[in-house]
This record gives sequence, structure tokens and C-alpha cells, in this order.
Amino acid sequence: MSDWNYTKCSQPFESEEAAREHMLSKDFAGWILKRENGYAAVCPTYPAGYYPDAVVVAEIENSKRELAKATRGLPLSNCC
Repeated sequence: MSDWNYTKCSQPFESEEAAREHMLSKDFAGWILKRENGYAAVCPTYPAGYYPDAVVVAEIENSKRELAKATRGLPLSNCC
């Protein structure tokens, strides 16, 4: 995995742009979530539903393709 600390796999941001810039500058993979109070950048091990108020607004892949590796084998949520 990347440099994400698994025990601190989420960081808050005031904007989607700030979250995106942080992830891209660190070459992190994961998602940007819109929350009731701002945004969060989360790593690929983020468990869906952990933040009940969260809506995924962006997927960020890194140079190691860690998001694709972490989600391989997961059921498609928008299938059929």
C-alpha cells in the first residue's frame, strides 16, 4: 500500500479541490467523500458505510494502481 497510515486512513478538508490536490501530491489512491461538514480523503481500505453521511464524489487512482487492486473482486454496486 501507499504511505497512508491505516489507523488514520481519513483526512478532513474544506473543499473537494483541497482533498484532490493532497491525494495527487502524495500519490495516494482512494476516494474523496462529501460529508455534512466538508470533505474527507480516504484510502482504499475505507469501509463503505463507515461515514453514514458520506457521498463519494471522486475516485483517485495512484501510480501503483492501488485503488484498482483494493477493489478487485468487490461486487459491482451499480450492476444490473
